[in-house]
Amino acid sequence: MINSATSVWLGITFVLVGAINVWLILQASARVRDAKASTRLIAAHRIGGYLFIAVFCVMGYFMVARLGDPGGGTSPGTMIHMTLAMVLSPLLFVKVLVARYYKNYHSFLLPIGLVIFVLSFVLIGITAGPYLAHQTRMQTVSLAAIDLPTAAIDMNLAAATMEKRCSKCHTLDRIAGARKDARGWLATVNRMRTLPDSGISEADSRIIVSYLASRMAPRGIPGSADQEVARALVDQRCGRCHTLDRVYKTAQTPEEWSATVARMVSYAAGSTGAIQPGEDQQIIAYLSANQTPDAVNQRKAQAAAASAAGRSMLTPKVSAAPDQLTPRSKYDSKMIGFVSLVCLGVLALIIRRPARIPAANAKPDTTSGAKQEPLGAVRVTAPSPSGPVILRLASVTAQTSDSKTLRFIVPNDRKLSARPGQFLTFSFLFDGKKVIRSYSICSSPARSSYVEITPKRVRQGCASVFLNDRASVGMTVEANGPFGRFCFDESQHHNVVLLAAGSGITPMIAMLRYMDDLCLETTATLLYCVRTSSDIIFANELEQLRSRLKNFRYNLLLSQPHAEWSGPRGHINRELIEDTVNDLASPDFFLCGPPSFMDASRAILTDLGVRPERITQESFGSAVPKSLHQDPGAQTGGVVEFVRSGKTCVVPSGQTVLEAAEEQGVAIPSSCRQGQCGTCKTKLLAGDVRMDAEEGLDPDSRAQGFVLTCVGHAHGVVKLDV
Repeated sequence: MINSATSVWLGITFVLVGAINVWLILQASARVRDAKASTRLIAAHRIGGYLFIAVFCVMGYFMVARLGDPGGGTSPGTMIHMTLAMVLSPLLFVKVLVARYYKNYHSFLLPIGLVIFVLSFVLIGITAGPYLAHQTRMQTVSLAAIDLPTAAIDMNLAAATMEKRCSKCHTLDRIAGARKDARGWLATVNRMRTLPDSGISEADSRIIVSYLASRMAPRGIPGSADQEVARALVDQRCGRCHTLDRVYKTAQTPEEWSATVARMVSYAAGSTGAIQPGEDQQIIAYLSANQTPDAVNQRKAQAAAASAAGRSMLTPKVSAAPDQLTPRSKYDSKMIGFVSLVCLGVLALIIRRPARIPAANAKPDTTSGAKQEPLGAVRVTAPSPSGPVILRLASVTAQTSDSKTLRFIVPNDRKLSARPGQFLTFSFLFDGKKVIRSYSICSSPARSSYVEITPKRVRQGCASVFLNDRASVGMTVEANGPFGRFCFDESQHHNVVLLAAGSGITPMIAMLRYMDDLCLETTATLLYCVRTSSDIIFANELEQLRSRLKNFRYNLLLSQPHAEWSGPRGHINRELIEDTVNDLASPDFFLCGPPSFMDASRAILTDLGVRPERITQESFGSAVPKSLHQDPGAQTGGVVEFVRSGKTCVVPSGQTVLEAAEEQGVAIPSSCRQGQCGTCKTKLLAGDVRMDAEEGLDPDSRAQGFVLTCVGHAHGVVKLDV
């Protein structure tokens, strides 16, 4: 068994480890955009978790060992302690099981961890709290007179034990007036132990004797100490039957006192608190020395002389030797240190606010003289530096008759540092031919262990038909990304309006889920346009988000509603946007859907005075309006020379440079094929390449003459450095 102090400090270590673990996992969750920092924090959390379990096992061992001691497991506090430990054990087992083997349920880990921490705090608090609050006073007591070694006792605990045991038979006044040495108190306590139902154990006896020998022992030199003990006996025994004035106003010879005390002993024989054997001789000796005619007359003469000289007859009491007490700071310093540590931690949390983590895809500086992005341009991130990632399909959930949500598990050694609204580019192999398709991530980036997409079945679309009809759990697929400048940034977007149609809801739901996971205060308004009520993707979740996000408004527009539909109907129009958005001057607008929907929405917003830089739209999966980027002359075709490969080919009108390169066997890395990611950028050495989109080029790349081959069309003779 370990002593109480060690047990308490082991428990405090247990709680501190738990608190650090909670902080680590919350920090890791807050750094979902910083993959390296999040990985380090999670690794530290895992190490802390194993340490937490190890300390719990050590504590559990001693708790079980305590049950084997007589009376060790019968107190209410011990029973509460064991009950909480029994509740903690299965919770720890479930948490480890989920963390190690059932990664699909990782969302339960944080709630389980918080419950474990709260129970651990209560478990330790019910024992460590009273211990730390109790100011221990240790005193060294010499028990050599009764042939026992010197003992160091807690005076508060000893006093409580004495009061509890001794007050069962008599008042404590009987003890307060007594003065005995260690041998005398041992005899008294042993006599008390023989009484029925005294409840004084051997351990209690030693504690009580040690306390009384230190607090109720005679003071001074041996002779005066004996007189003090005898005086206490006179006060205690004689005062039971009459006042002490009767004793101290009487002066008799030793023979007369002997006869008087013998008579008193016979009167009190058999009564409670009777004069014990040996005490009568001490009383007779004291009275014979101090209450004789000569002694009384001597004291009167001393009093008269002192009065005449103006002196006092009272002498100060000798205080206890200071070396009898051990320094009280032995345990107080530990308590003060612990309280100080807690206070410093609280102050650190209050004063040092967590710094806002910079967005991984922050908007570039537009004040440096860089070229203004074209109308409708949206922000994009650089391609994933780690290359393709292999994703494994974990589940398939039907949303509507022509759309399903596919959840892919991200490998443990990879992190997709996505922003809400971005997309992944998937590579499929159909009939020996590589097919590349891009799909928006519809899961929250805060959930880093998996990623979800919701493809909508398209007629004669090989990838969308396969994913909706034939994709099976366990299949793997290669993905690149995330890509796209169409993304929500909570550090810049505090009020957003989301305009979506059909499957354009997929990046919007990622934004809303992200707001929900991080409990953001962002004001969000969603206007979702579909044909019928059966075409609403994420219908149930949108209703749940309406109730969970206090600053979220959800509006639905049906173009082919059923007869009972009472909401707005038709297509997107000016009146609907004005009714839905109260203040058009402050929000940032996100558009995603078919090209006709986005063109109409942008035209309405522009007509309402919304500045173009506050309108962001997603364009992958549909043709980019070429009128914005390309003049009619670009449709005449051209000749492309791939300088380093030594190949030249004719590129017909409508064919991209990347497609021509693939036909010639010239390898140009590519991914999104929408001009968004910048993977296919190649330096233009001569000639003119007109691009359908330029969002994947940063200002430096434009200045150096790079072009995007996936959306580039040759005009005349062109030379490329590839």
